[in-house]
Amino acid sequence: MYENIKKIKEEIEKKLMKNPEHQNKQIDYILVDPESKETYTLASDENETIEFTPFTQNNNKGYSNVPEWEFNFDYYIYNYLEEGKQIAYMTDNVHYNIWNSINELYPTDIDYKDGVQNYLQYCAENGITKEYLDNKTGFDTPNIMKYFEGLAKNEKIEYRGYIIEVEDLNNDKPQENLVYIYDNEEDYRNKEERETVSLKTIGLKQNIKNYIDEVYFKEQFLEREKAYFTFVLGYDLLNNMLSKSATPENDISYDFCDMIAGEFLKSEEYKNEKHSDFEMLEQWFDKNKIEIKKKYKEFVEVKRSKKTRELNNAIVLDVGYRKKEPIALVERKRKSQIFAKEYVIAFSYKITNNEISWGYGHYYYNNFEKAKQDFDKVINGGNLAHTFDKDSDKSDKEI
Repeated sequence: MYENIKKIKEEIEKKLMKNPEHQNKQIDYILVDPESKETYTLASDENETIEFTPFTQNNNKGYSNVPEWEFNFDYYIYNYLEEGKQIAYMTDNVHYNIWNSINELYPTDIDYKDGVQNYLQYCAENGITKEYLDNKTGFDTPNIMKYFEGLAKNEKIEYRGYIIEVEDLNNDKPQENLVYIYDNEEDYRNKEERETVSLKTIGLKQNIKNYIDEVYFKEQFLEREKAYFTFVLGYDLLNNMLSKSATPENDISYDFCDMIAGEFLKSEEYKNEKHSDFEMLEQWFDKNKIEIKKKYKEFVEVKRSKKTRELNNAIVLDVGYRKKEPIALVERKRKSQIFAKEYVIAFSYKITNNEISWGYGHYYYNNFEKAKQDFDKVINGGNLAHTFDKDSDKSDKEI
């Protein structure tokens, strides 16, 4: 018990002892406002209950009577706890009665449910358990911790492979707990946390799960969903339109399907869980078919106009894919006086810091027509293994 609370308790007990009317009363509990330090105390005997609060100090008696018909834990305890007040002292008998009340009334007949969760948080962190109350009261206490949605300090849980440990309340946000998240058991043992976050104390267990789902898994999940819808659009719903297009480049088709899949993820149909994802994609596609065709025409025009890109070491003239391998038709700058530029079909290319590099390539010196012909061939599934054997231009070479 805090030193100042102990002093307040002793002062109230002295007042009770001095008054013959209240000599048999015992203090049931003391709640404290952590910001104002004001206290709310209840004392009772078999016949009467009285309350000492900041609002009763101006009374002649310094307290107010609580009518028996009016007293209930919902208003006199859970309400205060929901406002942020904390339990500074409470007898075991009051705890026992609260546990019975919660068992009987929660959640349907209790208004201040967050206050109940704050109370259960207090019990979890202070060893108020069924076993403890059974031992102290001699009665069979109903176990209400099944209703607890939070976690106690230093409690550890595992969720989706991550190890989570609850720490102290956040001093800057008293209604929140600091939570340490570890990637695995080894990191937890070494205390090498992935991050520390501050989450609302009430319903902390679910708040942690929601945070991990939202931050660590939602993006990955949506990417997998998007990849699936991109595949379905490309090989089913949009296949006929794409294959008949005047510009059926693989990369343009893929990028367009990827864009349309992203639009579907934002639609109301995607949020409808009564039908399968494929059914809702079909429904959404049929509803927007005309608009999608219009968008495809605009997309192709913009995409092709942006294919030429000047970099520090080359100009990218065209791009595409062979299966999943990125391919570019590149005009490379050379220092040679014979050929000021050289054309390359670059396989597995990457663009970093405004410069292009590639895993391997076919080199054509200044023969653009041959390079363009081979590029169109390869992105449409052709093989360039013997392209130079058949070509009469001996200046072509393969590396």
